Amino acid sequence: MATFEEFLKVAEISLKDKTSHKRMDEIIHIMREYHGLRGLTPERAVEVLQALGPTYVKIGQLASNRSDLLPKAYCDAFERLRDDANPMAFDQVIEQIDRAYGKSWHEVFASIDPKPLGAASIAQVHRAALLDGTTVAVKVRRPGVAESMAEDIMLMKHLLALGEFASNAHRDMLLSLEGFVEEIERTTANEVDFTQELGNLVRFHGELANEEGVTSPVAYPAYSTESVLVMEFVQGVEISDTAALRSRGIDVDALAGRACQSYVTQVLDNGFFHADPHPGNILVRDGEVVWIDLGMVGTLTVSERMLVGKAFTAVATGNAYLLKEAVMGLVRATGPVDHGALLASLSRLLAKYSTAELKEINVGTVLTEVIEVLRDQNMVMTSSVTMLARGFVALEGVIAQISPSTSVIEIVSKHVIAQQGDPKLLGTRVLDLVVSSAASVEALAKLPTQLSNTLEMVDRGQIKVNGSVDVSSRILATVYASVGRLSLALLSAGLFIGSSIVCTTAMQPRFLDVPLLGVLGYLGAFVLGGYTVFRIMVSRHRLLNDEEPR
Repeated sequence: MATFEEFLKVAEISLKDKTSHKRMDEIIHIMREYHGLRGLTPERAVEVLQALGPTYVKIGQLASNRSDLLPKAYCDAFERLRDDANPMAFDQVIEQIDRAYGKSWHEVFASIDPKPLGAASIAQVHRAALLDGTTVAVKVRRPGVAESMAEDIMLMKHLLALGEFASNAHRDMLLSLEGFVEEIERTTANEVDFTQELGNLVRFHGELANEEGVTSPVAYPAYSTESVLVMEFVQGVEISDTAALRSRGIDVDALAGRACQSYVTQVLDNGFFHADPHPGNILVRDGEVVWIDLGMVGTLTVSERMLVGKAFTAVATGNAYLLKEAVMGLVRATGPVDHGALLASLSRLLAKYSTAELKEINVGTVLTEVIEVLRDQNMVMTSSVTMLARGFVALEGVIAQISPSTSVIEIVSKHVIAQQGDPKLLGTRVLDLVVSSAASVEALAKLPTQLSNTLEMVDRGQIKVNGSVDVSSRILATVYASVGRLSLALLSAGLFIGSSIVCTTAMQPRFLDVPLLGVLGYLGAFVLGGYTVFRIMVSRHRLLNDEEPR
């Protein structure tokens, strides 16, 4: 039955949602036009997503990395959604630029090439020249795309809220879909606001400054706005065009290793990485790797980087305990967690790769499978780690295409080992150790008080402890027999002591000048004692002959 909280959630979204009815009619019309209910081929699915608009194109782009969920044919087809979009008319581009600057584009640029360098669902890029003659690339957002994507996301939220309100069935699936919609919302919000990408460009270029043979475009903040982004024009060859690279005398294997090492450095050293490393976003200019299109980036804190490094080490060594320890720091629980089952699932996962050579292990695939295992245990990875998994899937696809002999996991492993001696990280680890030690000492000091409070609560009945222990019938029989003999022995001792006390009194009647009650007590103690000794001897005999105790 729906809760009042779910009712309020539906009501709130319904009040905010002014466009879903119209948008739903449009979606139904498109699905009917393409006969979507009859099934879609990969090519037809691409057409449907393009017709539905930029939000669904973005969903297709994200889905293209989920070969664990979708057939490979669909993933390959969805790859075309990254750059395969109908370009805006040049007049529309100029109109968008003038609106962004609040003045004529002639006051900023000497010229703009009418032919786009590339067109995507959110924006397209043109080559241009500033007034001083500097050649730049101008990224222009499509008109109305921000509003359109916001409407689609609102519709998705509305449908999910109605689904939760209508039924408690499939709640886990609804929660997963809700997380996916949140990821879409976060991703699109960053991509439609070019000030976000501008900041990414500036930071990324600075952090690559110390890497030899690797760079990214220089940003021009003075000419950039929320809907127009101006950056250095990079003329190069896509890293996947191996024929063109070899014709220029470039060692493709060395290039692949450098690109991979750069990505690992972004993840484990900088904690700021390119989240969409497909071939179109990695260019080669004069032998130099150039990372472009920083619309999607991921960030990792220092502690997250250390945990990710530990997870990589666990995968490389097949250590399920270490992997569990690492991932537990990168997740949030959405329900009860069975830690034993989690460890068993991770062990089975790593066992699949135990017979494979290290270079044959795909980091992205393993991370994706780990995420699925965690989801089955009511745990969700942080969005950055999810983006990292997709990023490694894309990068390993690129590396496998241009240099099959280059192993991403080997590069990762070597980097993690080298990182152990890094003075910067060594200081962080020492600090973590000091903090952990201090926390342990503090917890130890509190333990007596906490134990006393707990026992007091147990005594008051505020805490109940339930336990279930399976014990064999043979052990139970032994325990029962031992308790019985102990009881007889105590009874015999009690009679003997009591009789001795009675014998010191003048109690009547007497037998041989001794109180009769004392005599009877001594007799009973003697009989019980003798019987107890007899039963002990019999049990010893049975034990030596491996018989059931009685």
